[in-house]
Amino acid sequence: MRVKPSGFRHLYVLLIYFPRSRTRLAARRASRRPFPPPAPGDVLRAARRTLAVHAIAERVEHHAGRVEHILDVFTRALPRRRVRSVSNVIAMPAGDDLVVAQFIRYHVLVRVFDGDADAWLAQLRAQAAGDSQGDSHGASDARFVHWIRARLRRDPALLLSIRRMVDATPFWRAADA
Repeated sequence: MRVKPSGFRHLYVLLIYFPRSRTRLAARRASRRPFPPPAPGDVLRAARRTLAVHAIAERVEHHAGRVEHILDVFTRALPRRRVRSVSNVIAMPAGDDLVVAQFIRYHVLVRVFDGDADAWLAQLRAQAAGDSQGDSHGASDARFVHWIRARLRRDPALLLSIRRMVDATPFWRAADA
């Protein structure tokens, strides 16, 4: 038979307040172990926001049968990051996420360009220079070629797997006949 000792129970409470508020709580956390106290300037996540610690206050409250060690954390808002556009970087358009489109691109890589992603990219660049309309399929193909070229550089054996997959599918041979 277990008997609970009749002593005070200690509870550690962390209260994080919204910026410029001494009453509105962004988060409340309770534990039986002490929280490591944050220092002014530390960055916290609370209420789906990123907040910086502005000030800290500690206090102890006695309640019936327990002692609460309360750590009040007052915050300030952090400025939101602005995405700067870099002049030498061109934003790539969102590609086709269709599985069939990716599958056909694998076939084109192997059957037309013999696995040479750089040759395909050069051909796409030449097409884009001569085309004034801006083909959305060309942009999707360029996105795919950049992606597969990076993958092939990391893993050269990937091209063998792609060749086996392409050779195993009969639809290209039917078009050649």
